[in-house]
Amino acid sequence: MSHQVNKGLITVTALAQPVAKGTIRTWGNSLGLRIPSEVLKLTKLGVGVEIGFHVSDNGEVVIRPTFPAADNQEDLRALFLSLRGTSTPGVRSHDESYEPVGDEII
Repeated sequence: MSHQVNKGLITVTALAQPVAKGTIRTWGNSLGLRIPSEVLKLTKLGVGVEIGFHVSDNGEVVIRPTFPAADNQEDLRALFLSLRGTSTPGVRSHDESYEPVGDEII
């Protein structure tokens, strides 16, 4: 699967055959969809990941992780701190006690 963002539109290219299938079911007053493990293995989705639902003109749904806006410094910093502990072993990271000093923006 690949995607392109252009002028606020997302163009998605996906395989015609689904990786897995699921069924929408009632969950309280809402509807719920379980994400199969086959899909989770291929994506960066997991517990606590905030997602956005995008709907095409013909009613197809694309689910993508959401990211803070570029000017939302507080949420970007929180995202940075949450991802910092998940880096690949052997990759150098900053000291855990790091706090911005001066005019730095994270």
